[in-house]
Amino acid sequence: MTVQREVMAVDQDSKPRLSVFSKMEKMIVAMAKADNENGIVMRAKRNLFSDQIQSFSGCDIVDWLKRQYNITDVKEACYLATNLCQYGYIYPIDFKLSSYTVKYDRSAEYRFQAPYFWPFRKDGTADSIKYAIYLQKRSLRNKQKHGLEPYEQEAFDKLLKVFADKKEFIEKQAREQVRMTKAGLYFYGHQVTSVSEAKKQRRTEKILLDLQERAFWRVHRPRPGCIQTMEEGPKRYFQPSQMAARRRKNKDTYRAEIKFLKKALEKPKPKLSKVLESYLTWNEQYQEYDPFLDQNAALPSNPWISDDTLFWEANDTLVKIPTELRVKKWAISFFNLMKDEQGSHEFEVFLSTEYSQENIRFWKEVEDMKHGPRSMIEESVNRITSEFLSNNAPREINIDSKTLETVNRNKEEMKGKPESLRYIFDPAQEHIYLLMKKDSYPRFLRSDQYINLKEMAHNQPIKKRFFGFGSGKTQIKRQTPSPKLKRRSTSSEREANSDISGDSPIHSITPMHSYSTGNLKDMDMKQTPSSSRFLKGSDSSLLKSLRIRPTYIQAAPPSVWLSQSKFPGLAKRQVGFPPDKLDAVPTSPAAQGQ
Repeated sequence: MTVQREVMAVDQDSKPRLSVFSKMEKMIVAMAKADNENGIVMRAKRNLFSDQIQSFSGCDIVDWLKRQYNITDVKEACYLATNLCQYGYIYPIDFKLSSYTVKYDRSAEYRFQAPYFWPFRKDGTADSIKYAIYLQKRSLRNKQKHGLEPYEQEAFDKLLKVFADKKEFIEKQAREQVRMTKAGLYFYGHQVTSVSEAKKQRRTEKILLDLQERAFWRVHRPRPGCIQTMEEGPKRYFQPSQMAARRRKNKDTYRAEIKFLKKALEKPKPKLSKVLESYLTWNEQYQEYDPFLDQNAALPSNPWISDDTLFWEANDTLVKIPTELRVKKWAISFFNLMKDEQGSHEFEVFLSTEYSQENIRFWKEVEDMKHGPRSMIEESVNRITSEFLSNNAPREINIDSKTLETVNRNKEEMKGKPESLRYIFDPAQEHIYLLMKKDSYPRFLRSDQYINLKEMAHNQPIKKRFFGFGSGKTQIKRQTPSPKLKRRSTSSEREANSDISGDSPIHSITPMHSYSTGNLKDMDMKQTPSSSRFLKGSDSSLLKSLRIRPTYIQAAPPSVWLSQSKFPGLAKRQVGFPPDKLDAVPTSPAAQGQ
């Protein structure tokens, strides 16, 4: 889409007109020719408002486009006709949303729009005041034929609030246009010589005027959900005439230009080969930290191709243990360390051990003041001066006297200028930055704190979550559940299953050590030779087919005193004691007394 050099016949400050509109206008002029050979044939429809309204269907315009421009594809011709309709050069008579998409059938009827309502016309601008007058005019007319739709009524209410001071003007203009419409005056682009001639205008032209005006506002103020084809984007803040006035050069302009060119000549310009070489070196150095270039930089999973958010949680602003790549990146340059909030926090902790924490605190305070609100600048300047730069300051920083004099001189010169006060501490901030970079930063990289951070980041387990339940910020290792103990049988069951000779499974197994749930996988459940004979033939074959080891757990002896007086029916064998330990079980003194 090209832009013409010529500006619309409005004024110098108008936007340039797109050449596509000139092409569409030539196309519409060729369509509207009266002869039947080159133009579209208009037919009168009896089922419309009157027999005199002539229109054409979608088939007519598509056939004309195919014949005129040698278009073989019907879809391409329909697309071109749809653009003509959406830009307001033709309009459907029924104003249905489906009719704005031209189809190769006779379901909808169309008419040519009057040239006055074409886009980017001098007299046909669609400003908000004209739209308010149009809506006011429709609200004054017959509600059944010209009533406002819900979205139009809402827009009209908003416009009346915006133009509250022009409400009377809008109402007078609307009433005057209604009066002229009733009298039959066709005032859009036509010369009216007398009222008698206006009264002779036919009813058809009144209907056509309403249709053309409604079609114009349907293009420039479409209903919600429709495409705004005439949206021009943000308006200019400076008009072309103002910019042309600024381009007028005088002595000061030429002097400033000469000064700029002299500085440009004095500035050293590196060779292109050196620039490319440094760029390639930088790319190779940072490639392993870019998740788009290296897959290992997006561990445990790439959030751009998966739904796992663990990468964002592990690289949050402040975390307990940073990732390994994040810690390694701090060692590349001091700029990377200070740019990362986690890195600057770790560096501040290190400086507190060296009793030089005031340096980074001063640097952060100046950065906050630079990017803070304008209303807080003077307060921040006074606070920073009293805390870091004044005599006997609680956190006095180590800067030379020359830098301090420069800061004080800048403060006096920029007094009363809040925007200029933002940068009065730049000499001191630069001095502190270089001091931390050359002195404290190398010691931080050699410190135990940084070495421990690298080890912790290297050893931290970051596992992929197979299910997206929970936030996942705390990685809890799932433990192996404890094995369920065999349910203690009742006395009748034990009497029925007990062996008089003492060879029951609970007696024949050897006691085992009590394992925790963490190492149950390493426990070797051994089966005693005597335990296999208590399985029946069918049970043993079933266990072998399922490859299940039969295991038996020895019931722990009770740790309470057993009183036969309170439990007269409770035998020692029923509790689960082996036969050889029956006599060794102690009893309570009360039981011995009985």
